[in-house]
This record gives sequence, C-alpha cells and structure tokens, in this order.
Amino acid sequence: MSCRTPIFWLLSIATLCVSGVAIADDEQTSNQPEWLDLDAQYRVETNLINPLDLNGTSATKTFWTEQRGRFFLGIRDPEVGGVYLRADVLDGVLFGDNGVYGGDPSPNSGLAVATKNPNNTAWRTGLLPGADPLDPASYVPILREVDPIRITHLFGEVKLPIGLMRVGRMPLSEGAGIAAHDGGRRNRWGVSRYNDIADRVLFATKLDEMVNAIRHGASHKADTSQKNGVILAGTYDWNVQDDIGSLADDAYQTNILLSWRREKADWLGLDWRDFQLTAVAVHKGADTFDTDIWAFPIRFTSHIGPLYLNLQLSIIRGETREVSEGLAKLTGKTPKVQAIEHMGAHAMAEYTLGPVALAMEYDYASGDADPRSNTPLTQFSFARDFNVGLLLFEHVLSFQSARSAAVGIENLSQLNATSFPLTEVDSQSRFVNAHAIFPQLKVNIVNNDKHQLHTRLGVLMAWTAAEGVVDPVGTLLQEDGNEISDDAVNFHGGKPGNFYGTEVDVQIGWTYRNVFTWTLEGAMLFPGDALQDENGDAVTSYLVTNRFLFAF
Repeated sequence: MSCRTPIFWLLSIATLCVSGVAIADDEQTSNQPEWLDLDAQYRVETNLINPLDLNGTSATKTFWTEQRGRFFLGIRDPEVGGVYLRADVLDGVLFGDNGVYGGDPSPNSGLAVATKNPNNTAWRTGLLPGADPLDPASYVPILREVDPIRITHLFGEVKLPIGLMRVGRMPLSEGAGIAAHDGGRRNRWGVSRYNDIADRVLFATKLDEMVNAIRHGASHKADTSQKNGVILAGTYDWNVQDDIGSLADDAYQTNILLSWRREKADWLGLDWRDFQLTAVAVHKGADTFDTDIWAFPIRFTSHIGPLYLNLQLSIIRGETREVSEGLAKLTGKTPKVQAIEHMGAHAMAEYTLGPVALAMEYDYASGDADPRSNTPLTQFSFARDFNVGLLLFEHVLSFQSARSAAVGIENLSQLNATSFPLTEVDSQSRFVNAHAIFPQLKVNIVNNDKHQLHTRLGVLMAWTAAEGVVDPVGTLLQEDGNEISDDAVNFHGGKPGNFYGTEVDVQIGWTYRNVFTWTLEGAMLFPGDALQDENGDAVTSYLVTNRFLFAF
C-alpha cells in the first residue's frame, strides 16, 4: 500500500503520493520480498475524563479502555503495479464483555464474574432507555456493537508509460490536511482514529520528467522519487450513487492537483529540506439538491535549517439546497438554495535548538452564528483526525454537539425529512468555529537508536470565529421571529459566548527500538463563557490518557 516502489519507465511516477494515495506508517522493511508489502499496528488506549458534561450530572466521570489493530497488505510487481489493502480490526472495541444479556449489544456471558469471552462493543452518544428523545440531557455514552473487521482501503494500481493509475477505495487526501486526513500517525497530540476515504479513479504524472524526457531523449535517467519534481494528478470520486437506475441522485467529486517537491535544496543560502507546495482545485456536484461547490486547498511545508513551517489554507465556495431541505423542516419554511462560504487555515512554526523545540500554532475555522435555512452556510470544519489539543474539541464539544445532533435527527425523523444535515451538527472531535493560538514546548530527553524519550507542553486558547457558539438545533426549535440573535443558545443551553476557554496539555512519550511506544497525556480545561449553561455554570474538566502502541 505504499507510494515508494521504484518504477523503471521513463515517465512513470509509482512513488507518487497525491490526492490521498499516501498510506502513513507503512515504510517497507529490508527483510520483506519486493513483491510483498506488509505492516501491522496494534494500539491500546485508556482514557479518564472528569467530567465529560461540564454542566450536568449524566456524564461526569467517564473511564474506558479501547483498542485497534491496523494491517497493511500489498501484493505487487515492482515494475507493473499491485493490489493494496488496509483493514482495521476491533477498532474502538472496549476491553471486556460488555452490555446487558439479551439486549443490544449483549455480552457473551450472563455473569460478569464468569465471563471468559469478551464481545465486540464500543461506545457512542445515545438515548437513555425511556428518556425524552427531544431533551439533550437524555443522551449519554451508551454501548453499541461493532463489526470486528473493517476494510478501509482496497485499490489496484498500474504503472503506465506516462504515469500512474489507481482505481478503488483509497485515502481522500495525502498526509495531515485541515480539509482531509489520511488517518496516519501524524498528530502531535492524541491519536488518529478515522479515515477520510474516497471511491475513485486517479491518474498522475510528473511534468518535469516529461519535459526532461523530451529535451534529453533516451539518455535521460528519470527521477521517480515522490520527494522531487512537479506532480500533476487528477481524480474522479463517486460520493453517492443510491438508485442505480437513475443518474439524478448521484453525487460526484473531481480533483486536480499540482505539487512542487524538493527533498533538498540550497536556496537563498539556506538549507531547505522536504519542501512541498501543493494546490488543489476540487469540484463537487449533485443534481438532486442543486449542489455546485468548489474548494481550493493550498499547503506549504518545509524545514529551513532549524525552522519547520506548515502553512495551510482552504477556501470553499458554492451553493446547495441539501442543508436547507432538512433545516426547513424544523421551522416550517420553504427550502432554498444556500450560498457556501467556508474558510479554514493552519499555521505552524517550530524552531529546534538542540534537544528543545519551541512551536507556535494558529488555527482558524470560520463559524456560523445564523443557522436559518435561508442564510449562507459559513462554518468550516477541520478533518476529524487533525487534532487541535486533547480535550476541548476532541471530547467536550464533540459530546455536547452530538447530543444536539441526536435531538435534531429525532425531530427530522418524526417529520419524514428527505435530508438529514443535522448529522453535521455533531462536531465529531473536529476543530470548528474557532480562532486558536497554541504555543508548545518539546524537550527530547533521550534520543538514540534504542530509546527516544520526550516531554511536551502546550497551552491552547480558543475563541469563536463567529459571533458566539450557536447550537443550530436548540436555536431553530425556539425561533420566534425575524431576528435570530435573541433566540440563539449554545450547546449547553446558555447564551452564545465568545471564549471557549484555556486548555493546558502535557505529554510524555517513550519509544523503544521504533517498535513499542508508551505515551502518557493529560489535559486540564478551564471553560469560558461559550461553554456555560443558562445559569452561567461550567466546571473545570481534566483528561488522563495512557496509550500503548506496537508498530511493525
């Protein structure tokens, strides 16, 4: 499943990793035959959050241990192509035999003291039995059964005389982007839990090698490295097909990518390493809801001497009626085509001096303080795996927004809605509607061939990008006039505030022989007015995480 196999053809680019074909953490080991690509990871993580609900009593101290196995398999001919597969096993499955016997999910044993066969359960935010489905407080962490094996990637590739073609289910984006994340181990804080995936056809070529081949003819020796050159790629993605007897309900996406990369360069008298400047034009369309959307993600990354820079910008413009179709059901209004005006940005600068690295991170995601179905859609959401901190966005806001989304979905279900945009109210651990500054300090205590030991400290401060944090469901359900500001409430039932709060994050990590990693993380969240309820209350919350990772 790698993007690094050599190609022995003049214009081919088998090492290309573009538009989501890169697979993280699957570097080929020297003892593998060249026809085989095989890697494995296993992770166990224990989390304590107290409280998860900053304003209530239904989800105070939460404590769980979950696991995930991830396996990569590639069968290939280095000169022709191959077929690649990635599977997640017991993803999010809790330790133990959990549930109520005879219920859903049901444990394998009716006696807790007699269990010898754990089942496959995870947790999610769901409705308490017999509780009011229209009350957000009725939704708490509950158990759910999960499939033990999930195939996340399966695609084939062929190395053509003029480039690389891939077809199948593959990552939506390469690396850690604010718009999409490939699910690899790329986060400074926390872990990657999700995959942004596309069913697509991809073709890519190297423009500079094409020019060099024309200029120098057969004497030219092609550079097939993914780390050097000018790469052009295009994809066609099938987002939705639904009724195979009709094209009207299909949704599709096309991507054109141009990427300039240099592994090493001496520019302006400076030492540049791993330079990459990538721009993508994305178009998404669907006839059913008059959807016509353009997105323009741009990314620049490079090491310049001791300085590391990561700059990203994503601008989304277009229109759709799909969101309005669902929201209008809550208010009884006529659905309308809404303009889309999203923007997100990420800037990271890190300076390394000996064993110490000082970093400053800035993140921005546009927000939306007016959830009505006839106003523009302006809220940008980071990719789920692009973690900003450990607790505020990853857990606290995620849990409370999931409650709101559940209430909205229940309302829409009762109204026989044709669109369910309120699933997107659930932030799902994403960074949304915020400005954030995040200074960080890392100290490498030990760094040799056998052991790497480090500690990291960060202070995250976040404010809203829109005029406060607005719960779309709670706000729309109590809308009573032309003005929305007097009806607006936040996800905790209080008035929209502008300051999320301050989060202090700490991390200690030890890696042994690049195979075993033990990580301890902690976070303390001091909530601001954006997290307060109608009484102005929100308590301090803390998180403690213990994580073991085995990677081969």
